[in-house]
Amino acid sequence: MKPSKPNNITLTHILRPRIAVMIILLWFGMSTAVSAVHPTAASIDSILQCIDEAISASDQYVQKKKERIAYLKSRAEQAETLSAKYELTYQLYAEYLPFVNDSAIYYLERCSDIALQMGDDSKAGGCLSLTALCCSNAGMYVESEAILKTINPEKLHGIDLGLYYYASGHISGELAYYGKFENMRRQYAETSANYFLLAQKYLPVGHKYYNQCREMLAQGKKDYRQALAINNEWLHNVKPGSPEYALISFYRYLDYKALGDSIQMMYSLGESVLADIRNAVMDQGSMWEMANLLMANGDVDRSYRYICFTSDCADRFGSRQRLSHISPLLTRIAKEYKAKEEKSGRSLRFTVIAISILSLMLLAVLAYVYRKRNQLAVTRDQLAKSNAQLQDSNAQFSSLNSQLSSLNSQLTILNSQLSEANSVKDMYVGRFLRLCSVYIDKLEDIRKKVIKRVKNRQYTELAELTRSAEFTSKETDELYATFDTAFLQLFPTFVDDFNALLNPENHILPPDNKSLNTAIRIFALIRLGITDSSKIAEFLHYSVNTIYNYRANVKNGAVCDRADFENRVRQIGMPHSKA
Repeated sequence: MKPSKPNNITLTHILRPRIAVMIILLWFGMSTAVSAVHPTAASIDSILQCIDEAISASDQYVQKKKERIAYLKSRAEQAETLSAKYELTYQLYAEYLPFVNDSAIYYLERCSDIALQMGDDSKAGGCLSLTALCCSNAGMYVESEAILKTINPEKLHGIDLGLYYYASGHISGELAYYGKFENMRRQYAETSANYFLLAQKYLPVGHKYYNQCREMLAQGKKDYRQALAINNEWLHNVKPGSPEYALISFYRYLDYKALGDSIQMMYSLGESVLADIRNAVMDQGSMWEMANLLMANGDVDRSYRYICFTSDCADRFGSRQRLSHISPLLTRIAKEYKAKEEKSGRSLRFTVIAISILSLMLLAVLAYVYRKRNQLAVTRDQLAKSNAQLQDSNAQFSSLNSQLSSLNSQLTILNSQLSEANSVKDMYVGRFLRLCSVYIDKLEDIRKKVIKRVKNRQYTELAELTRSAEFTSKETDELYATFDTAFLQLFPTFVDDFNALLNPENHILPPDNKSLNTAIRIFALIRLGITDSSKIAEFLHYSVNTIYNYRANVKNGAVCDRADFENRVRQIGMPHSKA
């Protein structure tokens, strides 16, 4: 993919806003120098807060990266000699290497072309080796191997030959790590180690890939103390906060992880993550590792934020490999979120129940105390009264009890009558619907018989009945209209109560106030106790699948649990029920 044309930006424009940033970074480096020697849990919390702040400011770091790239593009266009053009194009590759993989490959190809124009076959081969490395970093192993096969190592020398061997060792190492067959993984690992040994012979001492080879070889031998010693030597010669510092910190994390030092491990990984963000690195292996560790430690919220951030970065970088790492973790986070929400819901319900019980107990105690105080006062007054007044009071209490008993009896009778009326109402509507359905079926049967007689050329007898299908359709519409009118008279607020069970955007409105549409008519039948889809389909003259789809689609928009939705519909119109 060819990058866009650069803007005219000078070095002064880029460096001027960075002076303040450099001062802040210097202050941060001095303030964390002590804690870096012996980090504690508090320093890990501090670096996690710094990562959160860096993520919030990530757009600024990306913008600064784009400004550097635009400046280099402007200089590269103005370069007059091939050597100057090569140097600036290579710097563009270095800027794009952790930023956008396709663009890094594009500028490496340009570097290779310029090197060939300069007559330097070795340098052109070194650029092709780095191109293969970019491909393997992005998970394009087939392309990487194909590029390496086009290179003749006999034409390479010095650092270019070292880059060739390093790229060859890297792709073998990737295949060893991601391979599924143990014997092939061992074979790839041995091949990778051999290539790294060869790369060390030709790469300059202190070169990034030279140090990587040394540390990876030590890690491959499981000599993590030696690997850490190599890392300390490498770290001593690198500027803190630089992209290479992020890489060193990540390898340091791997060493401490193997040694079981969880504090140093987390701190080193945090340093790597922080440096990646501040340098606008899009290929963030350290951020993925951090999200994984936070998930394992139960910090689901922060893990989710980190994995979403690194997912966006991986998408911008163009790495299949990193995205394949991220997808399983996102799935795991989603499950953890669900489990956490369910646990919180259970805890909340338990807390509400407990508070409610305690509140009721407190009210009961207060009522008991208040009642006892009143009883004591009444007792004191009653002791001063005569026996006649006491008898009169008893008579009044007896009369009140009789009236209360009479009222309770009347209420019981009324409740019984209401229950009976509801039963009669439901039975009447059910029978009415069954009779209407049978009537429609009979009309359909008559229509079939008429068609049969027409086929038998009985024209005289059945000439006027040839349009019986229209008659059936008319009767069906009249049946629906009669049903809608009768149902809405029995349940005048059904439509409003029904929509109260749905989300606002899923409300279903009938054509007018006196009729229902198909979806509401289906649930009107369910309200009347007809829940079998085949019976509903028979009445409404739809297929069973159509009825099932209507029911499923409506329940998808419910505000309550899908499993409880139809039960809530059946309660519409009942005394003391809410939709």
